[in-house]
Parts: sequence; structure tokens; C-alpha cells
Amino acid sequence: MIESFALRSGSSGNCIYVGKDGRGIIVDAGINGKNFAAALSEHGTSPEQIDGIVITHEHIDHISGLGVILRRHKIPLYISEDTLAGALPRIGAFDPDLIVPIRAGVPFEIGEFSLTGVPVPHDAADPMAYKIDAGQTAVSVCTDIGVLDRSVLDALSGSRLVYLEANYDEFMLANGPYPQVLKTRIRGRYGHLSNEACAEALIEFVRRGTTEIVLAHLSLDNNLPQIALRTVREFLALIGAREADDYRLSAAQRYVCSPCCRI
Repeated sequence: MIESFALRSGSSGNCIYVGKDGRGIIVDAGINGKNFAAALSEHGTSPEQIDGIVITHEHIDHISGLGVILRRHKIPLYISEDTLAGALPRIGAFDPDLIVPIRAGVPFEIGEFSLTGVPVPHDAADPMAYKIDAGQTAVSVCTDIGVLDRSVLDALSGSRLVYLEANYDEFMLANGPYPQVLKTRIRGRYGHLSNEACAEALIEFVRRGTTEIVLAHLSLDNNLPQIALRTVREFLALIGAREADDYRLSAAQRYVCSPCCRI
């Protein structure tokens, strides 16, 4: 059985746990060291049971706690060369022997998991989504992406559990306080995924076997969990998918640890 939960999710910080048989991995480290250990403890695990950290990209909400966590817990860091170069000025010194270089499209192993980084369009050095395979089932994490291309969908499909970005509501963004240049960037190919675009992609994921959906990276200013959840439910209803029968849906929480999914 795979267990997974978001320690934090949103523009304030992002960190996701995926584990099996008492050992786990972390995707992104946008959480401070104290909260990192406390959030893991809420679900009965600890930093000492983490076999590796993988990073999607170098933006601060994904690496804000990385330096402290590496220095304190000595967890191996799986990261691409370009992402590491972008992250280093923000995370400070740590033991370089912890670094395990990875490349998009090349599978690698952490404990019982086989992971593949999938290139995604976002305004970062080498942004990736991850498919995390445990043999009989898989988890995919895709939290910062401007457009979910067919290549990304194909690479991540077949995952029982999908964390997918639902960053903004179109109406809230259009009528919100952000300057026009920032609105354009968010909507662009290298920005973020809207609720509607997320919901359209989830139709395909559900058709291809996804049964557990966690909406992730919701904007604090341009979205609300209830709006994102409603949008996805409405889109999935169009293909006759029924919540609880065909899929389970939740939104990862911003400031506290989210409930654990078990698949």
C-alpha cells in the first residue's frame, strides 16, 4: 500500500510525501524544518524514514526549507543540474555528497520507488513533474505547469493518485488586484493551470485509471478550494464519473498537513 499526503500546498509552500512500508520520499521542500518534522509526525513517520528528496523546480515556494532540511537530516537530494544551479543561492551550504544528479526522462530509483521526471512548461530552469511507480500502482505530482500537453498527460497517465495544479479561477484572476503583466504571465504557456484546464486534464486521467485526485498549488489570491472542487466535479460529471464511486477528490491544504491517501 502506498501512503501519500501534502505537508503543505499552495503559493505559500509545497511539500508532498509518498511512502510505502514505513519508508518514503519527499517531493519539494517548501516548508520550514520544524514544520517538516511535525507534519511527518502527524502521519506516523519522521525525517529519519525519508530516503530522498526530489525537486520539481527552483522557485522559492518549492525549496524554502530545503537547506535547513538537508543540513539537519542529511537526506539525499535528487535534482537536475539546472535546477540545482538555480536553487543554490537560496538554500545555502550543505554536504555536496547528498546530491544525486537526475535528468528528465531518465528513470531513477529511491528505495522501493522508480521515479521519472517529466519536462513541463513553466518559467523555471528545468521544471519537471514526477511519476512515482511502486510496481502495482503509481503516484504523479504535477504542481506548476502552464499547459498540460499531450506528452505530459501520456507520461503521467495510469497513476492511481494524481496531484494536479488547480492554481486559479479565471473570474477571480481577471477581476483581482494583480497587475496585467502578472495576469498574462499566470495565464501563459509557462505560467500556471486554471481550474478549468485542470478539470479538462482530469477527465483524461480518470478515463485512464486515476481514482484519487488531489488539487494542488491553489492561489491564495485567485482561487478558493470550493470553487476548484466544484469546477472539477462539474467537468467529471460530463463523462458520467461519480464521486465516491469512480473517484475521490480533495484539495491539498495550504497551512496544515492534509489527510493521507492510501492506495
